[in-house]
Amino acid sequence: MLNTAKEIMHRHTFVPEDATVRDVAKLMTQRRIGSVLVKTKRGIGILTERDITGKVVIEALDPNKMKAGDIMTFPVKTVEADAEIYEVCGIFSENDFRRLPVVENGQVIGIITTRDIVKQFVPELVKNVYHFKDFRF
Repeated sequence: MLNTAKEIMHRHTFVPEDATVRDVAKLMTQRRIGSVLVKTKRGIGILTERDITGKVVIEALDPNKMKAGDIMTFPVKTVEADAEIYEVCGIFSENDFRRLPVVENGQVIGIITTRDIVKQFVPELVKNVYHFKDFRF
């Protein structure tokens, strides 16, 4: 079973900070992803579907004029590649996060999401449920 952030994470998608929100939303839809990492001169930010909805759509702003760098979350919390999954789950729970960039030697190497963790562990849980279903006291 995989136990570290690096073993469960998936590849990340970067966009430049001057990308329009419309272009970012289109990219996220095409790739079926809920977030992108934003490269800036100051470091890495993150832009999520929730950012687009809450900061552009609800405010009735023009997504063709708004830039990724305008609405991204920065600075972004990260997790080390060798972090145990229980540590990652703790960070998710304590901060109400659903995704975290994974870093190794100071560089972003991927992103881990709650979905990644569920995909890894639910099959094992289901198998255990079926095993114990037939167990009688």
